[in-house]
Amino acid sequence: MYSVGENILYGSGGVMRVVDVREENITGEKKNYYVLRAVGAHEDSLTYVPVDNEKLTSMMYPLMTKGEIDALLKRVACEDEEEWLADSRQRGESFKRIMDSGDRVKLMRMIRSIHSAAKKRSLEGKKNYLSDENAMRKAKKLLYSEFSVVLGIPEDDVEDFITREIEKNK
Repeated sequence: MYSVGENILYGSGGVMRVVDVREENITGEKKNYYVLRAVGAHEDSLTYVPVDNEKLTSMMYPLMTKGEIDALLKRVACEDEEEWLADSRQRGESFKRIMDSGDRVKLMRMIRSIHSAAKKRSLEGKKNYLSDENAMRKAKKLLYSEFSVVLGIPEDDVEDFITREIEKNK
């Protein structure tokens, strides 16, 4: 059970704060809900997650610690590139599964593989696929918002931080 005031990662919604746990009558019956607000969002922008809905609550994850972020970056720095799926539909489905999973290692690998594929396409004088760019943007938003909150740095500085740490750990 999450507590009021706690920051969490919620599915593809990014970092959210639990602002309340209360009983509401949203669907015609009273239930307990986690009331979430995206960090930095307007006060009235709320997400209600039924406490007893295992499918939805399974998409709520505690934020990583600074130590876990450091370990993640060290791990990714030492790994080989992921195999690129040539079929764009299969690739898109794979990216969606990764983003829904909340697995930060897989998110980092996904971002890295899209970035690498974009570099290769650029060398061939081609642009990256829009669907891949959109997937990378969403994955970065998820991961970078979490890094920003945990590390206390602006979200715009996270990519440079990651690049420096990966280079340092190679």
